[in-house]
Amino acid sequence: MNGIGTDLLGVIAVGIGMAAVLYAGMHAIRRAGFSPAPWLLPAGIGLSMVVYSVYNDYSWYSRAVDQLPDDAQVLLVGRDKQPWAPWTYLVPVAMRFAALDPASISDAPQGTRNAQIMLVERRGQTVIVPQDFDCDGQRIRPARGEWTAAQPDDPAYAAVCMDGAGNG
Repeated sequence: MNGIGTDLLGVIAVGIGMAAVLYAGMHAIRRAGFSPAPWLLPAGIGLSMVVYSVYNDYSWYSRAVDQLPDDAQVLLVGRDKQPWAPWTYLVPVAMRFAALDPASISDAPQGTRNAQIMLVERRGQTVIVPQDFDCDGQRIRPARGEWTAAQPDDPAYAAVCMDGAGNG
């Protein structure tokens, strides 16, 4: 199972677990002679599910980065605001990122370099995109594409040509 199915299964499991804990706790409170409000059980279950969902969304990025190779560099992070999660308008959640493993950089013919860029998405599959870099000519070419001028703030170009063994 991948993506939203795993998230949904996790939320349901947290809800069931919290239901068991709250039911046992409310039973113990009743046995002690107190009368807890009947709405506490569904409210506690719902709150635990929302808290877990928020935690899961905001911790995904750090968990995904931890699974990258040790020397991998995160190039860009895409953050989104989601209408069904209004708190993301205050603190947008990371939904995708691009990363580069320096071990994937290799010298290619005609003085260029090749690197494998990893595109990782929150609820999607990771895609590996090969990209060519002409460090001397300050150009970039996506797989089977045309050469274009590298932008001065392009993080992939900087990682391959400036930080690596390129001439940039």
